[in-house]
Parts: sequence; C-alpha cells; structure tokens
Amino acid sequence: MPALIRELGAAQLPFIYFQEHSAGISGKVAKEIEMQQMPGYGGGLDYRLIVKALRDIRFTGYASIFMHPTPRGIPILPTAAEVTAAINKSRDYVERCLKETA
Repeated sequence: MPALIRELGAAQLPFIYFQEHSAGISGKVAKEIEMQQMPGYGGGLDYRLIVKALRDIRFTGYASIFMHPTPRGIPILPTAAEVTAAINKSRDYVERCLKETA
C-alpha cells in the first residue's frame, strides 16, 4: 500500500478508504472479526506506514474510516452511540499513527 500511494501521488488520490480486508467482508463471522476491517481493531495493516506514505506525498484529500457489515445494509453496530464510539476508536488510532510518523 505505501509503495502504491507513493507511485500514484497526491494528484491521483482525491480520497482514500481506511478499510482492511477481513473474513467479515463477505461472510457472517463474529463481530470482533468483522470489526477488524476498521483501523485499530486488530487487522494486519500497519497504518503508520500508510499515513507516512500519505504524508510523504502531501495528501490533502479525504480519508474515510469504512467497513462493510454482513449482511449488507445493516448498521455496523446496533446503536448510533456504538457506531460513533467505534469510528472514534479508529480515528484515535489513526491520529496516534500520525503522531508516531510526524
């Protein structure tokens, strides 16, 4: 991912989704596994490398914390407060990555 980001450059990246591939993308799994699509939930991507690459190319576009719940069309968690907390957990993780790569 970082090499691809650097190759494309900021002009070719108006936005980026912060989403990770997980078994939860295409099939019903435990919520803990499904949530691994989001930054900071224990997936395999090191977002420090990604945000460092974005910093290196002077990325100024939008970054969206994103995931697909299964089945499609349902909220990622039962309540708006839980969804907000989950997104804020991911955002806090991304912000820590930014600080670590400054």
